[in-house]
Amino acid sequence: MRTFGLALLAAFLVTADSAAKDYYLTIGGGYAPSGNQVSLERNVMFFQRILGEPQEDEFRHDIFFADGQAGEADLQVLDRESVPKVNRLMAEFFGSRRNLGLQYRNHEIAEAKYGTSPENISRWFKEVGSEMQAGDRLYLYVTAHGNRSSDRKDPYNTTIATWDRTSIKMKELVKMLDQLESGVTVVTVMVQCHSGGFARFMFDQGDPENGVSSQSRIGFFATVHDRPAAGCTADINEADYVEYSSFFWAALAGVDRLGEPIDTPDYNEDSIVSFDEAHAYTLLTANTIDLPIKTSGEFLKVSSKFAGKDDDGELELLGKEEAYETVLELASPSDRAVLEGMSEQLELTGSDRLAEARKSVESSRKASQGRRGRPPETERTRLQREIRSDLLKRWPALANTLNPIATELLTERAEEFIDLIEGHPKFSRYRELTEKDELNAIEKRVKYERFLRTANNVILAENLRRMDAPEKLTQYEMLTAAESQSFGQ
Repeated sequence: MRTFGLALLAAFLVTADSAAKDYYLTIGGGYAPSGNQVSLERNVMFFQRILGEPQEDEFRHDIFFADGQAGEADLQVLDRESVPKVNRLMAEFFGSRRNLGLQYRNHEIAEAKYGTSPENISRWFKEVGSEMQAGDRLYLYVTAHGNRSSDRKDPYNTTIATWDRTSIKMKELVKMLDQLESGVTVVTVMVQCHSGGFARFMFDQGDPENGVSSQSRIGFFATVHDRPAAGCTADINEADYVEYSSFFWAALAGVDRLGEPIDTPDYNEDSIVSFDEAHAYTLLTANTIDLPIKTSGEFLKVSSKFAGKDDDGELELLGKEEAYETVLELASPSDRAVLEGMSEQLELTGSDRLAEARKSVESSRKASQGRRGRPPETERTRLQREIRSDLLKRWPALANTLNPIATELLTERAEEFIDLIEGHPKFSRYRELTEKDELNAIEKRVKYERFLRTANNVILAENLRRMDAPEKLTQYEMLTAAESQSFGQ
């Protein structure tokens, strides 16, 4: 088993000297044109804007995207505004908006010299990776699709989906990283579905049984190993993008992907936004189905425990439902920001809010499992149905949009059709609800889960300190120290 020594802890904390170099590796795009949405392209471009152009070999950024420079129409784009308003309204009330305005084009990332084949990525590690020296830093950003592990006995060996329906497994990436000098620091941000499986790349051969790798590896992941992630869309409207890295990069840059300034999440007030603070900001701000994790949290899941039946009581370990005040006192500034912010968002109060959150999660799951058929009607869907019903009273033939009347309303009578819909007394309220960003039941449940996972990490960290495991405690402190760094540190 590989082990960390205190000397390596010092290496984690040393500020890079002038000889150290930063390498950025971006793996982006889908597995085929039908799975290569424009949001993946825009994610890469946002990251490029965050980094800026390197000055005098300041850093190196290599981008692998979809089919590389093949020149084919490899990108899926959905531009509803390119479709006439009358067609959009007809689809909204009498058909489906799905794929309305869908088209394909070649991606526009000129710097993407190569496609995302496993062979190309592996070659990069052999050729460019061999240039890296101890003290250098590798920042790996993955904005792609991903899949579950194909091995039920090894559920954390999830994948990055690469071009032409190929893939890179977590343990395959570990082998590539193993080719680098042990003194190279690796920082990853991954937003693909099931990305959390890659958190275990911190372990030797990707296996917790082997202990932590001798190489400094930390990462931040959009979701856990057994869940899909939010974010991939063919819609060109970047204002609607809510995937993990949109918030993570915005926190580090101080501006969102539209260039608007954000409130800087400098929770410990040291004038630097760390990776850990960017992660906390994302937990608080992103209203999605994602349950984001980081390496230190995954390490605690493996290495620590809660008070339970197998304890002799001598360690005085904490349980899962400690008083909120106890947890808050033990929390780091980032975790405290999440706990307090989530409490406000979820209207949690009092000392028993951990137990209250857990009950809410279980209640939501049971309600979800108990529902059959269509989801319950909301005010928005009710208003949509009522407007449609009134339109059918005016034009009964619209019950089938292949009737000639539909063609008339889409062409020479388009203005009449638009005026009747937009002039409906309930249309304004319907449109207001359509554009309102409300949490659905799953997103709200995930908010509770983020709150509980943060609290659990605080409790497990304290329990690790109380356990007789100095080596594991040292490893955990190394991980949190590295997560508390930022670009170039």
